[in-house]
Amino acid sequence: MATPYDVVLYGATGFTGRQTAHYFAAHAPTGLRWAVAGRNRAKLDRLLEGLAGDPGCIVADSGDPASVDAMCAQARVLLTTAGPFAKYGDPVVDACVRHKTHYVDITGETPWVRRVIDRHHGQASADGTRIVPLCGFDSIPSDLGTLMVVESLRERGTATKSVSASFKAKGGLNGGTMDSAIALGDSGDAAQLGDTLLLNPPTHQSREERKRSRDRRTVDYDATRGVWLAPFFMAPVNTRVVRRSNALFAQHGEGYGPAFAYTEAMEMRSKAKAWGLTLGMGAFEKAIGSKLGRRVLARVAPDPGEGPSEAVMDGGFFRVRLVGEGEDGQRVLGVMQADGDPGNRVTVKCLCESALALATQLDDLPGGPDRGGVLTPAFALGLPLLDRLRAAGFEARVEPLG
Repeated sequence: MATPYDVVLYGATGFTGRQTAHYFAAHAPTGLRWAVAGRNRAKLDRLLEGLAGDPGCIVADSGDPASVDAMCAQARVLLTTAGPFAKYGDPVVDACVRHKTHYVDITGETPWVRRVIDRHHGQASADGTRIVPLCGFDSIPSDLGTLMVVESLRERGTATKSVSASFKAKGGLNGGTMDSAIALGDSGDAAQLGDTLLLNPPTHQSREERKRSRDRRTVDYDATRGVWLAPFFMAPVNTRVVRRSNALFAQHGEGYGPAFAYTEAMEMRSKAKAWGLTLGMGAFEKAIGSKLGRRVLARVAPDPGEGPSEAVMDGGFFRVRLVGEGEDGQRVLGVMQADGDPGNRVTVKCLCESALALATQLDDLPGGPDRGGVLTPAFALGLPLLDRLRAAGFEARVEPLG
């Protein structure tokens, strides 16, 4: 029996969810069947009043597994913004795997993703169901930017020895993002964030790979980019995703390089600012790690469902520069950038285009229509998604370095 909808947007009445619904209303191709979903019918009806087109409406609540099961049974692709995912995500992923419904989300909760891998990768792989978490600003620019650099070096005849990424960004803070961070601290899972190979398969967790995969803890000057590099607060998420991508490709004989290493940093104009950011990150990590600190953060952070103003979201941007070095010494510079607040405008674009790639280009995606598992954006969606993002306003290019 054919499913009623190509894509269902779950969590559509939340702060990020509303943005995804408006993105679909503006950008979904003619003939695409889509619906909004959430637990409150009145809020869904108010959302529908402001949407172009004729999307469907589904009432579902993660606290009611039967309603979630019915929702996922109606979709070819399920897009969800309903977090914290460690709290609300399991019934949704479980139902997607059960009904062979492809899945994308915006989680940055890597300990939860690890549990999803352990529970569902085998079945999803056997069924050809793509379960693709981490499809927002964390971690599509890192993951696809690295893939872009690796492919460029491959075209130049060499495997990749290393990719060093550095970010510059401006944006606001969503209440849901902070809520997820606080929930991570409450759960006791935060200790897993230090595992640099947390998302890797067991076959790609060797001592040598761990030596190549250390997190940045200090500040230094990068002459190639002409900036100071400091630890990046999203690196403990993004680096794990890129390393899993390399491991998944390697399992198919397409690994990035025999001794591939990936690192990530934040670009700063001065040494003082770089150290200020580093110390601030350390203080935030300590706050998340303590009950009192989490209580203070909860008081000062936006509430879940709240976020930046339209002006802040429109005035944001991100840029990532990726220096890639080949095994033969060749070097290239990849650049990916886009306008808009990374946590909102960029995240929504990445997430929605990921869902649209699954809904409209499945045959063209890496591995063809039968690839499945708990995957990464690069391994599941690859260069077709990069092309979609370029068409949606991203700049993404690679050039040789002297």
